[in-house]
Amino acid sequence: MPFYDVQHSLPLTASQRSSLAKDLTTLHATSFNAPTIFVNVKFTPNAQDEGYFIGGEHRPSTNRIFVHVRSGKGRGNEAFAKLAEDVEKAWDKAVGRGEGDSGMGNLKVLHAVFIVPGITAREQGFAIPLAGEEAAWLKSSMGTFKKRADAGEENMKTLMADIEARPELLK
Repeated sequence: MPFYDVQHSLPLTASQRSSLAKDLTTLHATSFNAPTIFVNVKFTPNAQDEGYFIGGEHRPSTNRIFVHVRSGKGRGNEAFAKLAEDVEKAWDKAVGRGEGDSGMGNLKVLHAVFIVPGITAREQGFAIPLAGEEAAWLKSSMGTFKKRADAGEENMKTLMADIEARPELLK
């Protein structure tokens, strides 16, 4: 459902990527009552000569995260502002950013979080529901999820385990 595009100049270790991906997944799943299996995170290292500009000035050493989410019920400016703040905290934790790490040239600084609402998509063979209609969608698709999990699809097994562990997903 959501797509987190982490574009970074700071070289991230496999451990940092894993930590950040898990934290972003948990953050999104708990903030918007979404199954974890549908949270997508991609890491894109920035090229040294990247053509990124801020205020008309070339700024090749920046880190930013684009969060593509569905807009709708319960997802207004306040919810998105909180999400952006929490995404920044997750970044800081993953990269070990401390009090003294500040300023545009510091590679540990996350320059921006851009929340981009309005996704309409298909994922894993399903048309994703409108925001706020996830519970009804999960309930109506349960037979298909179970059938695919029983057939051995790992993602569907994960989804079924997530639904079992988090009954609030169906409310």
